[in-house]
Amino acid sequence: MRFSLRRPSKRLEPASQRGFTLLELMISMALLAVMMAMTYSAFSTAMGAVPRGEAAADRAGRLRMATSIMTRQIRSIVIYPAFTDDEEVFPYFNTDLKECPSGASTCFSFITGAPQLNGGEGLAWVTYWTDGSTLWMAERAIFSVAAISGDAPDPTAQTVLFSGLKGVSFQYLRLEGGESEWLSSWDALDEQAIPGAIRITLDGVGSGGSYWIQEIPVMTVVYGLGNYDAEQGLEGAEPPGGEGGEGGEGGEAGDLDN
Repeated sequence: MRFSLRRPSKRLEPASQRGFTLLELMISMALLAVMMAMTYSAFSTAMGAVPRGEAAADRAGRLRMATSIMTRQIRSIVIYPAFTDDEEVFPYFNTDLKECPSGASTCFSFITGAPQLNGGEGLAWVTYWTDGSTLWMAERAIFSVAAISGDAPDPTAQTVLFSGLKGVSFQYLRLEGGESEWLSSWDALDEQAIPGAIRITLDGVGSGGSYWIQEIPVMTVVYGLGNYDAEQGLEGAEPPGGEGGEGGEGGEAGDLDN
């Protein structure tokens, strides 16, 4: 009688009934953690980009608005006569720091035929100034139909055009014959003229601290209210206290110290 010893055959279970080993479970959890970290990082970056994009769009919008206002007003400068205490006359354009608003590091003021007040009607006395980080604008209506009729709004308005800057500078173009020169200040009494153009530089406009430089040519507006020609002298205006200085708002335009 023979006996045979056979090893019992292993019974293979179906794949659907097999479980995970500890190593497989750990690898799966590690992969899941990596995927979740990548997803969170992408989501966090996307959420952080939203306010940055909105801030960039807002600054770009404010820059377009400031550019539009400054370009329109500077291109519409009126060569309007002003008088010193000694009754010397000059085309009004002022960069004297002593007459800048309080806290200003630099400024310039002029008469424009494109005011923001009164729907753009009449003339306005405009001042742009900066303290190095903020660009301001102030405007005062000096001649309009509304002012004559007594229905004028508050005669003075000021607003912030741009803030959060690293620096602001103004320069003025002197044209003499075929030569030109950019100056950091302008003496209208000495020059007997207004600048040929104004260069405005804003430092730190973009998120990367980029520069923005705008050179705005001056195209003067002619008004029949006392225009001044350095070669021909004064037309239609007299010093304050004379006949030309008694005309209400017209006289006020001639005497800018009031």
